[in-house]
Amino acid sequence: MMTNNPALRGVVVVDLDGTICEHRYPAFGEPIAGAREALQRLKAAGFWIIIHTVRTASSWQAAETYVPEVNSPEAVSAFLQHHQIPYDEIWMHDKPFAVAYIDDRGLRLTGNRSTSNWHEIADALLPWEARPIDLPRWFVRF
Repeated sequence: MMTNNPALRGVVVVDLDGTICEHRYPAFGEPIAGAREALQRLKAAGFWIIIHTVRTASSWQAAETYVPEVNSPEAVSAFLQHHQIPYDEIWMHDKPFAVAYIDDRGLRLTGNRSTSNWHEIADALLPWEARPIDLPRWFVRF
């Protein structure tokens, strides 16, 4: 669901395939367990949510394999809205194809449509007073 409110807490960039939904390209996979709820929590807390996906990359057009039903921002938006997954923006700039994305601010999602660590990711981003008392080991850095 698109909103026009500016982010109060900052921007969270989220991949689509393998993070919000299972990898089933060219189809959209089933939503990963907890993705909708975690993103709803982050949205309610004031984060600006950007969906970033290779699906909308210009390389599909260059290879003449662009299929609007799976590669367009409208298709991504329709999928997200159908599953009531909140977002503010679909990033239209290219995300390069890669075997890995290394980032000092990355949070690793593990799971599938049955179970995932989405709740831990949301907990890590929420304000301290809204976090559970026991933080996951991977988040505690002393």
